[in-house]
Amino acid sequence: MSDHFELFSVYGIEAEYMIVDKDSLKVRAIADEILKELNHGEICNEVDLGKVSWSNELVNHVLEIKCTEPESSLKDLDIVFHRSVKEVQKLLDKWNSTLMPTAMNPWFDPFKETVLWPHGQQEIYNLYNQIFDCKGHGWSNLQSIHINLPYKNEVEFIKLHSAIRLILPLIPYFAASSPFYENKKQRYADNRLAFYEKNQAKVPSIIGNIIPENVKSFNDYENILKGIYQDIDQYDPTKTLQNPWLNSRAAIPKFDVGAIEIRLMDIQESPYMDYVIINLIVEMVKFICEKGNNFKNEKNFSDRYLREVYDQSKEFSPTCNLDNYFNLLEINSEEKTFEELRKKIIEKFSSDMDKRYARGLNILKESGSLAQRLVKNNLSTQMYKDLILCLNENIPYEI
Repeated sequence: MSDHFELFSVYGIEAEYMIVDKDSLKVRAIADEILKELNHGEICNEVDLGKVSWSNELVNHVLEIKCTEPESSLKDLDIVFHRSVKEVQKLLDKWNSTLMPTAMNPWFDPFKETVLWPHGQQEIYNLYNQIFDCKGHGWSNLQSIHINLPYKNEVEFIKLHSAIRLILPLIPYFAASSPFYENKKQRYADNRLAFYEKNQAKVPSIIGNIIPENVKSFNDYENILKGIYQDIDQYDPTKTLQNPWLNSRAAIPKFDVGAIEIRLMDIQESPYMDYVIINLIVEMVKFICEKGNNFKNEKNFSDRYLREVYDQSKEFSPTCNLDNYFNLLEINSEEKTFEELRKKIIEKFSSDMDKRYARGLNILKESGSLAQRLVKNNLSTQMYKDLILCLNENIPYEI
């Protein structure tokens, strides 16, 4: 975001895709070649294509598409993203390659196949690799969606940060798309996050409790950053990594542009389904911001409770006390399960969303997250080729 905007006046969305071989679905480390072609033959880290830009990530088999500038509405952004995805797919055809959705590649061996980005800013990537060893699932086998929401001043920052903090633990239950890795179904519906939590364990303060601390001022967060910088200092004498983006919590402030970035969402099977969930998350955060009542929220949503809900939210069949969430979102129900909460949330907020998303919301309501849908069938390359078709057609995956 390029300026400081009022709450919910603009949005910035980022989405990561893995490049794979069309036939084998093995990763192809050719992101630099695609960016070079998009940039008229010159190697670069980012290419501005109008409403969206494409850029590199830590590894050379991942490309990121994002809003070039803050967008005043989420309406039809999935169509904009999809149109650009199709253009990149044309470039990948000559390499017999394709973008692949979902948050993890079930067949990727990151310890053997990882190739770090070899061009601009490689001193940052190399240092991360030196400290944390980035050849692992939590570094090179993960694709996510980042949602950037704006704040104008400190008052709006506190209000927005408090609301986001409360919604974060629910996101994996809606958005999990990583049930497989190492060629089989694993413990979690959201294995990406299970790895993400641990990938910087050498310096625990970088991710903290993953759900960020409750803060009451800019200064509170600046003190958190100071602690992170002190802890990384022994590994980073040149202070290369001592920037706000080093913070890896589930939501991080971007003080320079006046935004908070939500990082907990797995990428889905298509931009359409990405924006179904993005819109739902935004509506929940907006509802809490408008409702206020911070004192009661502080009392009922301790760090321990939020972490408990988050940990359960990654599971296929989560169980924990959700009374506080039913009360927070003003939802009445005899049953207080995760499944019931998701259904009631969709019913409550669907009328505030574009009618185009009714189909996707109904799939979420009736069949659950993409991870829950995927494990209804045995893992196969054909299943993931079907997901690639969903990406190309901008449609949901249905069972």
